Amino acid sequence: MKKTKLGAILCALLLLTVCVLPVCAAGYALPEGTAVHAASAILVSLAGNKEGDVVLYEKEADAVHAPGSMMRYMVLAYALHRIEEKGLDIDTATGTYTSDMFNHYVAGTGVPTANMQFGETWTLRDLLQVSFMQAASDAVTVLAVAVDGEVSAFIKGMNELAVELGCEFSHFANLTGLDSLSQYTTARDMYRIVRYAQSFSTFEDLAVKYQVTVKPVSGGTERTIVSANSLLQPSSSYRYSPLVHSRTGLSEHEGRACASVARDSGYEYLTVVLGCPEENAAGERNLHYLDTIALFRWGFKSFEYTTVLGKSEILASIQVDLSWETDRLNVVPAKEVATVVDNSLEPDQIIKKVTLDSRQVTAPVEKGTVLGKVELIINVDQKIGEVELVAADTINRSWLLYAWSCVEGFFSSVWFLLGILVLVLLIIAYAILNVVHNRRRRRERLQRVDPRR
Repeated sequence: MKKTKLGAILCALLLLTVCVLPVCAAGYALPEGTAVHAASAILVSLAGNKEGDVVLYEKEADAVHAPGSMMRYMVLAYALHRIEEKGLDIDTATGTYTSDMFNHYVAGTGVPTANMQFGETWTLRDLLQVSFMQAASDAVTVLAVAVDGEVSAFIKGMNELAVELGCEFSHFANLTGLDSLSQYTTARDMYRIVRYAQSFSTFEDLAVKYQVTVKPVSGGTERTIVSANSLLQPSSSYRYSPLVHSRTGLSEHEGRACASVARDSGYEYLTVVLGCPEENAAGERNLHYLDTIALFRWGFKSFEYTTVLGKSEILASIQVDLSWETDRLNVVPAKEVATVVDNSLEPDQIIKKVTLDSRQVTAPVEKGTVLGKVELIINVDQKIGEVELVAADTINRSWLLYAWSCVEGFFSSVWFLLGILVLVLLIIAYAILNVVHNRRRRRERLQRVDPRR
């Protein structure tokens, strides 16, 4: 297929996706003077668990784009997944480069290699590190075969894992990152993939390397391989010191991409940018680096982790029946809510949307009983938290009021009314039977008195 035709098809796919996918309004607006050149981007504050993560900014985060070799995050994530499943030791398990691998997956692709020689054997650790830090088509092919037996099985496994992670708009067709109509992802899906990759204890040690020294088990010589990512290079003007790990990608038709995680002063942020042009109107290049750094700097400068709702704050009260103690029950949050918000946010700017299960409860009620929920909203429609509402106190039942309610309930119950109806019907039936019986007796008496009968 000609390049122009492939590019046109990819563009059409992108436009279609933008038209049919919902555009989420979550997140904050960028401050004046901060620009994101990428067609699609996301900035997420990472918490101790995924449930606590906060999306701080997004731009067409569900639009599909070609990831280039940024998809190596998925390669590493799936490889670690399979290694854990199979119980492999990355320091003793190995993979060997063959001519068959070269002929089927490396030759003619134009993708850089790690200069592996036929018969050269590496440990899984070296294969994992080099496959992530470089485009190295030879190392990633050996990794796939070593872990899953064959490249096609590895790719199939990546797609199955993507579905499990909730990546609705991602699909992978190769390991190299070359453009393909069936290889695409989104900024939000890449966040899910990176988040999953970080769940492996060995991931960070494998991914943070700026350079790695490979020591082949056999068939090769020791060599040092250096990352081409300028965000990691000590001498680069794009060097970003808080960076923990990062992977770039290049699509011939959609531009550059970059996914990264940075950590500083107890805060951790993730950025993904996709579809960055080669240069902007001012002639600046490497816009995927500029976008990534701009989003990180904004995140570290403008947001803080703070308590937005106290556990003892009374948010509503509910009527209580059958208690002498009180006729109202206070409702409070089940737990304190703390999250990452704009550090200029004032408490009165937070809308507390309370939803109660009922406006009335009947004693007894135990402290902590769930009675509703509260949603915390800013900027009209941006939800920053949600928590259950519970009873603030234990309310005991008055047995006298309960007994009286039982009596009242009995006399107003359907069964009581049905009983009355049955009794009335029985009385009416008795009266009718009595009348009939009396008439019969009267006729019998008349018959005995009259001699002619």
